[in-house]
Amino acid sequence: MKTPKDKNISWLNGATDVHNAYEKKTPEFFVPNVLSFASEGREFRYGAVGQPPELWLNWSSTTDVIMPPGLPNMLRSAELLLTPAMVLDILRTFTLYSSRRTANGALRTKVIPRYPQVEAVEAIVARCKDPKKKQGLIWHHQGSGKTFAMAYAAAKLRHESELDAPTIVIVLDRLELIQQTESEFKSVGIQSLKTAETKDELRALLKNDARGVIITTIFRFAEAGLLNDRSNIVVMVDEAHRTQEGRLGLDMREALPNAKFIGLTGTPISTEDKNTFSMFGDMDDPDGALNHYSVERSIHDGATLPVHVETRLVNFHFNGDDLQAAFDQLADDENLSEEQRGKLAARASHISIVVRDKDRIEAVCKDIVDHYRARIAPLGLKAQVVAYDRATCVAYYDEITKLLNQGEEATVVMTTVKDDPQEWDRWNIDREQEATIKDRFRDINDPLKFVIVTAKLLTGFDAPIEGVMYLDKPLRAHTLFQAVCRTNRRWTNPITGQQKLHGLIVDYVGLGKELAKALSTKATMKPGQNQEDVEILLGELTAEVANTISQFESVDKDASVFNQIHDAQQILDTIIKRDEFAAKFMRCQGLFEFLWPDTKLRPIEESYRFLARVYASIAPNNSADLLLWQKLGAKTMEIVHTHLTGITIDADKLDKVAMDAEVLEALRENGLFPEPPKLGQPAPTALEVLQRLEERIMARIAGATGIKIWKSLAERLELLRLSRISSAAESVEFLRHLLELAKDLLEAERADDEGRINEIKVIDPRKGALTQIFEEFKPQGVPVVIESVVEKVDSLVQPVRGTGWQTSHPGDRMVRQELRLILKNSGLPPAGDLFDRAYAYIRENY
Repeated sequence: MKTPKDKNISWLNGATDVHNAYEKKTPEFFVPNVLSFASEGREFRYGAVGQPPELWLNWSSTTDVIMPPGLPNMLRSAELLLTPAMVLDILRTFTLYSSRRTANGALRTKVIPRYPQVEAVEAIVARCKDPKKKQGLIWHHQGSGKTFAMAYAAAKLRHESELDAPTIVIVLDRLELIQQTESEFKSVGIQSLKTAETKDELRALLKNDARGVIITTIFRFAEAGLLNDRSNIVVMVDEAHRTQEGRLGLDMREALPNAKFIGLTGTPISTEDKNTFSMFGDMDDPDGALNHYSVERSIHDGATLPVHVETRLVNFHFNGDDLQAAFDQLADDENLSEEQRGKLAARASHISIVVRDKDRIEAVCKDIVDHYRARIAPLGLKAQVVAYDRATCVAYYDEITKLLNQGEEATVVMTTVKDDPQEWDRWNIDREQEATIKDRFRDINDPLKFVIVTAKLLTGFDAPIEGVMYLDKPLRAHTLFQAVCRTNRRWTNPITGQQKLHGLIVDYVGLGKELAKALSTKATMKPGQNQEDVEILLGELTAEVANTISQFESVDKDASVFNQIHDAQQILDTIIKRDEFAAKFMRCQGLFEFLWPDTKLRPIEESYRFLARVYASIAPNNSADLLLWQKLGAKTMEIVHTHLTGITIDADKLDKVAMDAEVLEALRENGLFPEPPKLGQPAPTALEVLQRLEERIMARIAGATGIKIWKSLAERLELLRLSRISSAAESVEFLRHLLELAKDLLEAERADDEGRINEIKVIDPRKGALTQIFEEFKPQGVPVVIESVVEKVDSLVQPVRGTGWQTSHPGDRMVRQELRLILKNSGLPPAGDLFDRAYAYIRENY
């Protein structure tokens, strides 16, 4: 314990004393040591023997309100951790020893848990001992240690006498994760560990009633049938949001009908057709999860780092008239019909055509290398580049390699297939070679600086040294969130001692809105289907399938698939018969997809699959379109690329906005930068100010009070972040809004601390944006009270906000009509730029 009286002394001084002095001078004293802790009365941190002080963490509870530093916070941590029961449990269950290879041989490291891992394990064990429950969901932020949580859980479950020597099955969704997980489990000494590399191995282990821990993939359960009906089998599914909704998930549950299923994920899905909470959650669990460790809590604890996004959009110009003329000439030369012209133009307008443009590739790669050398390399960090597709990966490698200095290397990690160009053979690597690349990338002394990917290594790849991801591929939802979290691991430069403060995503394609969606997962259990309704629909489906398949009685269902399809097509020998069959099958398909994956579908599944194969064989194909593209695609792409000019990288200009003395003084008055910059030290940029504001807002959001005001401030901050600064006038306006936000944040913080947060008026950022649109586009000389018009528009769309009116023709038409009416009654033009901009904003944000 350190003194709380000296502001220059903190827990870090105590932790450093333990690590650098006491452990080295009296190592025998630490032989029976379970953990060490340090505090100065404000903050509390703990660590294992040999753990560097910068990796010590706090102890808390996922159900507690996130507290700022202070005596209550420190006492709560001590109350939760420093009890005989908890210390003994850590000694008995949660102490592991990890071995890893280094240049000096094997290094053995003591591993003790984080509090969310302990909570998750306790929840898993309790669920597995509950005879009335079948499943549970662990929802922990990416990078917070789910693999070790599974290892701890496996160790504890095997020693639970009530479970009578259970079998624990660790289910992964990718082959490359088997070796990684097996290595981590072995390194911490998990006993009775077996790996099922094939379907036959998995079936043999489960049918022969093997005990202990089995590591396998979801694909090994395909069409496995019943393998073991014991009830003391626990299946822990990593990345539970993937591969579980379809047939594989159903096969796994049928193979182990009485097992307990525990899903672990950092990005649960909650959509109409996929719902991780319904697949693994329980209605009685808070928010559908056994345990939830949020993004905000993980960052607050220091378990993971915040991720910053820097937008560097690629601008280009098309000479439309010349492009159209060249395209028309090609179409005339080839005597194309109007339909063929349309299909060729549609194919040529795909984003991949632009992304593969040689000049664009050169511009982006140069920007990547320049940015890396200026911002990332000095910190000793490395980079991952996400390209649009495999062809672009290769093109990026060729271009980046040209720009690298001696002692700098890049490589490509991607899947290859037999029909790939011969020059891609060098990227056809096996799992061992891929593991070598990962190890090289993690090594600060290795010259490999860039790993270029398009799909591989976007999930499950843990490399704390990765400081930046250059993203030039449109990703969506949970895939995007998992990808950007590759950069959120803590890391300290072993040479300089400098710590990584945040991960960085450099966005070349404009993914702000998709990232916002990915971050907004809501824990919503899918309503259970009424059993009576299911029986009725199942009856309808059974009758439809029987009626539809009756016309194929003469087809031998035991024959080869080719012969089955051939005989079925002989029966459907006219267009009328095919159309009638298609109509019947579509009714079957609608019912089947709605009910899937209900196990009651099994009796009719084989018949349905047969009908699906027949339908696929008679459905129209696009072979004519493919032939057209094979013939004219290269010429069309050449025309597009020739007329694509003026490629520039539009970097985020927020870090270029000047912070003069007056602005800095105003920010200091609002408590944002308490100390003026030292002589020779650069003033903080607008981007740094936004990040400081974001950290303070997110800390409050994680609390329990006044959530609306904090979300409002967060939305205003995001609008500022998305601002594009292109002139001095815009810069002044940006700074005005920034200072207003800082002032409002300070007022809200004071009100929250004084218990009067509900008195603060919530400012809706949408109204502010609408006000800006109306002020910008209203006709000159028209006397209009803008605030009144904005209130009317907001009142119009608030009732339908979040209802999906944008995808409904009646809803869209109603909003358009009412908006025009408001504009007309306010003396504003109901058509033109004002209407277009206002409607576009409403459609996107309401």
